[in-house]
Amino acid sequence: MSRRNASRQNNNGSKPAWVWFVLGNFTGGFAVFILFLNGLQNEGQAPGADKPRAAQTQPAEQESKPRFDFYTLLQENEVSVPPPKTAQPVRRRSAPGDSGPAESPAPTPVPVEPALVYILQAASFRDAAEAERLRAQLTLANLDVNVETATDSRGTWHRVLVGPYESRSRVAKAREILAEHQLMPLVLKRPNSR
Repeated sequence: MSRRNASRQNNNGSKPAWVWFVLGNFTGGFAVFILFLNGLQNEGQAPGADKPRAAQTQPAEQESKPRFDFYTLLQENEVSVPPPKTAQPVRRRSAPGDSGPAESPAPTPVPVEPALVYILQAASFRDAAEAERLRAQLTLANLDVNVETATDSRGTWHRVLVGPYESRSRVAKAREILAEHQLMPLVLKRPNSR
């Protein structure tokens, strides 16, 4: 029972919430009214009194705005590029007896072979049988696989090579297939041997 009396004593000494609400709204309304009256007084001033104040604020606004000088700097630093030095195709003049205009044959584009090709080294083994086993697995995965034998100071190694590929996109696809077989290939660049 002492708890009930204690809570009633706390409520009796404080004001209800609605009183605080009304008091806050009244105070806020009074502040808005004062600001509104202040705005009306500024509009009612003589036009001559307002001009010096506007003149003082304009330079401050201009100083605070950033200036962009790069448009003028770009025009000053413009460099003229000469036209390319490629020969224009010469058109043959048609003879007076020809009925139509003669067209020069279009030059055939020469396919340019890349200087380097990409080869993936899937793995290297000391045992040739293991290299052949991996070659068979990767051939079944639709890859172009070769086994290359190399000898160095540490002995003979049988390297399983995938490729050659001329584009990086095809190399990336082959690497994905090798990753599915839990292999981390090395990418080798070699000169094109065609």
